[in-house]
Amino acid sequence: MTLPYELFIALRYLRAKRKQTFVSLITFISVAGVAVGVMALTISLALMTGFEEDIQNRILNGSAHITVIPARHQDELEDPAATVARLRAVPGVAAASAIVQGSGVLTNEYGTVVRVAIVSGIDPKEHEPVVALDRHMLEGKASAIASVPEGDRPPILLGRDLAADLGVAPGELVRLFVQTTTLTPMGPMPRPIWMRVAGTLDAGFYEYNAIRAYVPLETGRRLFHVAGTNEIEIRVRSLPDIDETEAGVAKALGEGYLVDNLVRQNKSLLSALRWEKLLMFIVISLIVLVAALNIVSTLILMVMEKVRDIGTLVALGATSKGILGLFVLQGVIIGVFGTFLGLAGGVTTSLVMDHYRLIQLDPNVYFVPFVPFRVKVIDSAAIALLAVAISFVATIYPAWRASRLDPVEALRHG
Repeated sequence: MTLPYELFIALRYLRAKRKQTFVSLITFISVAGVAVGVMALTISLALMTGFEEDIQNRILNGSAHITVIPARHQDELEDPAATVARLRAVPGVAAASAIVQGSGVLTNEYGTVVRVAIVSGIDPKEHEPVVALDRHMLEGKASAIASVPEGDRPPILLGRDLAADLGVAPGELVRLFVQTTTLTPMGPMPRPIWMRVAGTLDAGFYEYNAIRAYVPLETGRRLFHVAGTNEIEIRVRSLPDIDETEAGVAKALGEGYLVDNLVRQNKSLLSALRWEKLLMFIVISLIVLVAALNIVSTLILMVMEKVRDIGTLVALGATSKGILGLFVLQGVIIGVFGTFLGLAGGVTTSLVMDHYRLIQLDPNVYFVPFVPFRVKVIDSAAIALLAVAISFVATIYPAWRASRLDPVEALRHG
């Protein structure tokens, strides 16, 4: 197969020759510039994608996707078992569970540390398909709060950071103060209850680990004076369809209920992550743009070096379009080769750093314990297209100048 003469000559010009050492060095710098820019862009996008996906997964795996509460907060759900059965039949709903939820204050056995907690009374077996507590358990089992052993303190599961703040471990006691009060000779007083820590869990998200507590369903009813339940939590089959599923849930329930989803609750955080990724893409792209300036200088030097050759080619029948294509191809080849090297280096570096978790973080400060890197094909394709497009644009002016050379003048002064 015979190569078009434009491509053949473009490749020949890029080869090193003794007389063209300086031009070859500039060509090498151009390739290296594109490669470094593409590599930086690949790693930065992999980092932002990793943060976005990891934080989103931790948020969505550690909590229910959709919550349903009565429109008036003090109300209870009417016939929760029938309501749950109706919701499970809604298209897109994977699981649903009725719970009792309220807030309280936890202290350790000696009362030296006080922490606010969101307390959920659940049936672990019913709740497991909604929020997989067993998968998040660090110590103990979720089934430990299935019931209250006779004569024993009610069991409670604590988030990892909540347990650490209180300084308690499984088997130790804590006191829980809830909003409901008990009338005493000294007036209304918060009603405390002693509870035994049955286990700790890690939802993968500090904001959850620092505030979540789970108790048996019957204990939750007694704590918050609820005869049935006051909330339903739902897990959806497909997160991209969560709005559709939420609409189906609201329609199935009718009026008198408030329906909300986890994506909307965390909209600000998820939106900020996406904007940061876009802005980083734009900023790091400037490196590729700077590298493109090297391509311009390379081609200008090449045109100056090859004036006589251009005159000869035109004299032999090459058209202005052919000369234009020759130098455009030369610049694009530099861009493609640099892009390939940059992508290979960026993808390899990202995969290694993610696999070995080379950059560790403090989970008490950041959302995740290490810097995650996720390489996506669509991101790599966007980077490659951008780099090649910038390289192509950079070739236009030098190539156009080469195509406008007068062959007679080129041969006379070349």
